[in-house]
Amino acid sequence: MIDGIILDIDGTVARGAEPLPGALDVLTTLRERGLRHAFFTNDNQQPVRAWQKKLAAMGIEAQSDEVVTSALVAAEAVAELYAGRRVLVVGGEGLFEAMQAVGVTTLGWDRAAAAEVVVMGKDPAFDQDRLALVCKAIWSGAAFVATNYDPRVPIAEGFAPGTGPMVKAVAYATGVEPLVTGKPSAWAGRMAARRLGISPDRVAVVGDQLATDIAMGRQAGMWTVLVLTGASSRADVEHAAADMRPDAVIDSIADLLAIVDGWSHQQGRGEHANPLVRGM
Repeated sequence: MIDGIILDIDGTVARGAEPLPGALDVLTTLRERGLRHAFFTNDNQQPVRAWQKKLAAMGIEAQSDEVVTSALVAAEAVAELYAGRRVLVVGGEGLFEAMQAVGVTTLGWDRAAAAEVVVMGKDPAFDQDRLALVCKAIWSGAAFVATNYDPRVPIAEGFAPGTGPMVKAVAYATGVEPLVTGKPSAWAGRMAARRLGISPDRVAVVGDQLATDIAMGRQAGMWTVLVLTGASSRADVEHAAADMRPDAVIDSIADLLAIVDGWSHQQGRGEHANPLVRGM
């Protein structure tokens, strides 16, 4: 039933710079079984090589084509939807590099008024001046794209504000909601499946957030597994809308193989028998 797995990173495989209990054993077993997998983070600040280095420091090896960031998804979407347009990039190194890699023409802040598209990620230098420039560009007709709307992200000490608060400030000021290309969008699901080269109905998405990881998987027609080591809780699942309800809920990634093995002996979503699945 399952030939590939898309794994969220923060809150699922790791917290901060440390792998979560059981993660290394599960990933080793996936390699041994030849079960293809890729890591998908809604982070847009760091380039892929930085994520490879971060994972390697935790004992997790990942090839460049096994890492997907929301910056890569945004770049693909902008290149397809706004080919040839002048783009103001609001974000870190990862977002700039992703845009340049697909041939997007980017503008410096001194030319923000000429922007035809604003692409917004998490900008470590975002302030009132940049807020004003971004808003003026959108008020003048620039299209508005955001890598994600995540309100917070898990860190070693708990949580930190995500990209969402910055994006929300611009959306509130301009009255324009952005096209969100990262998780849970259709753009994100499409790139995730393409990374594995596997039909979505034979892919499982594993993550800690209902509104991003699980929603993306459901929208893409993938199987979905929520881990309780990050943002969403079992109580959240009980009150979740149908398009954010996971196929399975597990305490941590250490329990993933039991779920995958159980599914491999069943036919169709309606026959799940695991006690952690649905109807909790």
